[in-house]
Order: sequence, then structure tokens, then C-alpha cells
Amino acid sequence: MKHLLLANNSNEYPGLFSAIQHKQQNVVETVYLALSDHARLFGFTAEDIMDFWQHKAPQKYSAFELAFELGHRVIAELILNTLNKMAESFGFTDNPRYIAEKNYMEALLKKASPHTVR
Repeated sequence: MKHLLLANNSNEYPGLFSAIQHKQQNVVETVYLALSDHARLFGFTAEDIMDFWQHKAPQKYSAFELAFELGHRVIAELILNTLNKMAESFGFTDNPRYIAEKNYMEALLKKASPHTVR
């Protein structure tokens, strides 16, 4: 499962990143809902979840950062909400990596998206 989501697609972003790049919100939502509901079934550990959330695309963006940079706020919020749900489910809400990542994501979301027209 992890390899499928993060596998390279020749000249594009890895699996999940490609869906974000192409504004395929339904695909991204399905993946994150499946992860949050079935992470244990897929054999994910708390460390795997944090590694997945902090995984960088070839352009050095995490999935959250890519969604934010492309102005896909709904997808970025979905990613943050799913991370929070999984942290609660796996019992790692006090993990320093999780806290740092959550704080970083929340701080970015408080800023206006670079593509937001005022």
C-alpha cells in the first residue's frame, strides 16, 4: 500500500501527489479516508504514518505542502484532519513529530494560500 501511494510515475509526481496535482479531490479523499479507517489493516505503524505524512515529492513538497502551494485548501484541510484522526486512533497525539507537523500545517493554513485572490 505504501509503495503504491508513493510510487514514481515517470515524469509526474508520485501516486498520491499526482492526484493532488490534478485536483482529483475525490481520489485524495478516498485514499485518506481509507488510510484513516484501515491503517492497521494495511500494517501501518504510528512511525509509518508520520513518515508518510512527511514524505516529500520530487519537488521537495509533502502532500500537504503541495496541496497548499497549488491552492487546494480543501485537500490541505482534508490531509490535516486525517492526520489528526489517525493520531487519535493510534494514540500518538503526544509524539513530538506529530505535534511539530500539526503545528506547521495549522500555521500554513492560517496564512492565505499563495493562489488566493483577494
